[in-house]
Amino acid sequence: MNKIRAIRRIYSRTQNHVLSRLDRYIFVELLGPFGFFALVITGILWLLQSLRLVDRIISSNESAVTFLEFSSLILPNVMMFVIPLATFAAVLYLLNKLYTESELVVMLMSGHSPWSVLKPLLIFSATTMLAMYVITLYLMPVSTTRLNERQDEIRTKFANSLIVEGSFKHPADGVTFFIEDTNTQGEMRGLFLHDARNAIQPTSYAANRAALVNDKGKVLLVMFDGAIQEYDAGKDTIRTVAFDRLAFDLTSLSSVDDTRVRRPREYFVHEALAPTDDMLTDGRTLSKYLSEAHEKISLPILVLTLPMLALGGVLAGSFRRGGLTLRMTISVALMIFVQLLAIVCKGVVAGDAALWPVAYFPAALSAAIGTGLIFFATRVRASRSQRTPV
Repeated sequence: MNKIRAIRRIYSRTQNHVLSRLDRYIFVELLGPFGFFALVITGILWLLQSLRLVDRIISSNESAVTFLEFSSLILPNVMMFVIPLATFAAVLYLLNKLYTESELVVMLMSGHSPWSVLKPLLIFSATTMLAMYVITLYLMPVSTTRLNERQDEIRTKFANSLIVEGSFKHPADGVTFFIEDTNTQGEMRGLFLHDARNAIQPTSYAANRAALVNDKGKVLLVMFDGAIQEYDAGKDTIRTVAFDRLAFDLTSLSSVDDTRVRRPREYFVHEALAPTDDMLTDGRTLSKYLSEAHEKISLPILVLTLPMLALGGVLAGSFRRGGLTLRMTISVALMIFVQLLAIVCKGVVAGDAALWPVAYFPAALSAAIGTGLIFFATRVRASRSQRTPV
């Protein structure tokens, strides 16, 4: 108790200087927890997203460099979820640490209001908000566009994706491909190819061995020791021809439309806010573009308000020996609620373009709840200080 009174007198005598020192102290103390939580959450979400790419990369016979490229391209989308969670977790962790070490109690007893504690938290969240804007306004559209383009490029390299043991592949409508196994030299064994693109005269190929060969820009499937079976629907006859070696041109199967329609998420905000007629095709409505655009703007604002929820939830009550477990749980519940509400509001805007202001409701609600809790804590502590002699 004597220690608290001594620290309180020091705070009171040097209040003008302590405020700036207090801001720097809290800001610096937030960096470590933020980095830790950002690293952990990024690792988990990045791993989950990357696992979805592993099968596609392996089936397409792509290199590890391609996997690293894809993994880096999904990072901006991952960071959109990481930064809000890491910011809130860092603030909540620091408040619990300050309370456990009695620093928060000393700050409040020395004459500082909850609003003065909120100041460095808002400075920190403003920094993370700027980082969010860099991600949502630039990095995410660029990386998402590049990722989808690379995925389409890999899809056109379907010849490599055919080499999957024990799996039926359908590289084109009416075409079925199957192999039993492969060896380390890339040679296929037990091949079956059924080409029914010509419904009147479907053809089946079976071979003991086969290999893919690139010949002047063409992808050839060279089959050895096999047979061709042709069915003539008009004559209702089947003709079988054995062969020692036969080349099947796979290039015709890989012809795809090079013109790719970009998704609403791939556009920059100024483009999505005023989509052209060419953008409004294939079910891409104005409301979908607006929902993506306003999400890119509103999410960083929501990040700015999350520390208010954390501080308000922690201070809206008296300090007890039992700790802040209950109030921290309430703060986490409020954070989860506004995050889920943001998802719901995005769906509402996607359904009706006229309701675009709804996208900013979660941030406004978060700020209102946090402000109300901090205001309540300020009133409670002010009334207690009037009843308690110094």
